[in-house]
Amino acid sequence: MTKSKLLSVAEGLLIIGNCLLFFLLFFEKFLVLPTLFQAMGRLHPLVLHFPIVLILLSVIVISFPFKDSVKNQSVFQFLYRYILLFSALSGILAAIMGLFLAQEEGYSGDLLNWHKWSTAGTVLIVSTIYWLQNSPWFNIGKARIFAVFLTVSVIIGGHFGASLTHGDGFISEPFQSNQKPVGIADALLFDHVILPVLDQKCNSCHNSSKAKGGLDMTTADGVLRGGKTGPIWTNGQLDNSLLFQRIHLLESDKKHMPPKGKPQLTALEIRLLENWIRSNHPMESRIASLPKTDSIRSIAELFLAKEPEESYDFEQADPKVVQGLNNAYRSVVVFAENSPALDVALFSPSNFSPKSLEELEKVSGQIVSLSLNKMPVQDQDLKLMENFENLNRLNLNFSQITRKGLEELKKFQQLKYLSLAGTGIDKNSIEGLANSLPQLRSIVIWATPLNKEDVKDLQTRFPYISWVHENSSIEEEMLQLNLPQLANSTSIFEDSVVIELSHPIREVDIRYTLDGQEPTIENSFKFEKDQLILKKGASIKAKAYKSGWLPSEVATFDLFQNRYKPDTVILLKPMSRVHPAAGALTFFDQELGKFNANSPAWATNWGGFRDNPLELLLEYKSKVQVSSVGMRILVESSNVIFPPEEVEIWAGDTPNSLRLIKRIKPNQPKELSKPVISKIECEFPAVQCQYLKIIAKPLSKIGDWSPIKGRKGLLLVDELFIN
Repeated sequence: MTKSKLLSVAEGLLIIGNCLLFFLLFFEKFLVLPTLFQAMGRLHPLVLHFPIVLILLSVIVISFPFKDSVKNQSVFQFLYRYILLFSALSGILAAIMGLFLAQEEGYSGDLLNWHKWSTAGTVLIVSTIYWLQNSPWFNIGKARIFAVFLTVSVIIGGHFGASLTHGDGFISEPFQSNQKPVGIADALLFDHVILPVLDQKCNSCHNSSKAKGGLDMTTADGVLRGGKTGPIWTNGQLDNSLLFQRIHLLESDKKHMPPKGKPQLTALEIRLLENWIRSNHPMESRIASLPKTDSIRSIAELFLAKEPEESYDFEQADPKVVQGLNNAYRSVVVFAENSPALDVALFSPSNFSPKSLEELEKVSGQIVSLSLNKMPVQDQDLKLMENFENLNRLNLNFSQITRKGLEELKKFQQLKYLSLAGTGIDKNSIEGLANSLPQLRSIVIWATPLNKEDVKDLQTRFPYISWVHENSSIEEEMLQLNLPQLANSTSIFEDSVVIELSHPIREVDIRYTLDGQEPTIENSFKFEKDQLILKKGASIKAKAYKSGWLPSEVATFDLFQNRYKPDTVILLKPMSRVHPAAGALTFFDQELGKFNANSPAWATNWGGFRDNPLELLLEYKSKVQVSSVGMRILVESSNVIFPPEEVEIWAGDTPNSLRLIKRIKPNQPKELSKPVISKIECEFPAVQCQYLKIIAKPLSKIGDWSPIKGRKGLLLVDELFIN
């Protein structure tokens, strides 16, 4: 039987594909992928299921005892041959795409190696079966032996692939769910409370085999070590902790953790992590050894008790009604994604009135959390809340309620968390409330008339309630503002620019500095619209403030001046084929690169030079007076990305009359460090010219201090500034 051309081509591809796959496996560490192949690698999860189905179908075809009358039919022989052939070809394609994906940051370790070699073995077995299928030696018995090996290899490869994607032990996790939970007396803070949360919500991406960002969160040592950007938290300093910042970003933000599409942290889990960072307790702390008044202990006990997550069976409020209740002094938002429950907070004591609560009657059945922190709420105002039947969190810190007002709270039978800091309550009234509300689990009584003896007695009588007092911070009940935002369309300007800072929450004060200091109320300027005008490049640090809120983190905005954009840019030496960006246009397109390898700005905005220097000739239609040339670069000494070894600036009126006017040798890193974007500035006495030539030479040899010593450095530049 003569082979068709298509079959001959496919068999040729099968041989070439196997050779290419194993070549890439053995020489993988030398791979440098262009952007197109990186994109192909990211399609690996999309295509891998197709070969799995075909391979399992092949197992059935080769091992099932079909009758000879069936086997001899041309249709059967056609299907038999092509199922095996396309199983092997699609498996090769998926495996190669997987190798491309593995080149990205965060994929390493034994799990990855097992996954790569087991899947390569699967492809080899299918290919071998295809070539042996017509051999007289290949009978049903041997076919079944091959089918067993094939099935086992698919299961092993799939197991390690699932562990890479979802975390180690993903498949076996359901069998471990019936393990006996650890008791309070033996529970460790990190191992038994914090780590289970990280396992569920973080460790599918941050484990020993898939350490995204160089971060492994499966062990205490890995969490303490942090990732490529440094430690994920600062002991006792919530505002300066990367973990806290990332979980509070909008879910649509690329840096939000966990990423969009992954299971998100619950409100209680977020509170647990925040209290853990703030408490600064040692990793090995026992829950039972912590003070009963410690807020982290009360939350940990809730987790260890395996209390189910809160779910609600009431209907969702009309979104238009919810939107209409939001204003500058009141926030009404959903308590959690896909939940009908609402979280309400009131701000600005001067704008509070009973009407602020009366208007909430429209959604009274959906409100589960209400913050009246520092509001002038009085006892009679609590009667306006009598229909808040599902309320389980209430913050009355520093309000004007008294012991009489607590009688009104007894109707809230679902109440679990109550904050009464700074109020005029007494022991008898709070004791009566604790007796009347069986669901209560936490009461904040900081800065109240209760003395130590009163608190001690309450703790003894109601041990299931966490009594937060004295050293507990009321800031736990306050929300933190988002970062200020730069509203300008670009960070690069020519002569001057009016800076536009904004914030998603109204009536927020934005404070800023231009001298590198972190803005405080005392050392900063208040941002006013159309008042901040820059006439040269600067770094702006900004922070948002609002009464009743925690201040935001510090936002840094770098503004760059480029007074003389050239009329013509000529690239005199070729760029790196891996980082071609937009060629000569890259350096004056006002598109700034990022240092996150998962960002498109990483792939498209950095122009790279390694074997050749950056050598640009800039032409102006008329003479310009230049005294400075700036260059924005990326440096990552833990990789091969380094500053230029030397920079030269040449100037003249014709390309053939250029003279050297400045040469500098930028400082080179002397130790491993995380990625950083910096600016190299070449300043010189002003010259008038019509042509400029800029030469930046990549580092010729990385120092002996580096694990990659002796290799050439890669120079990455995204923008030049001529002033």
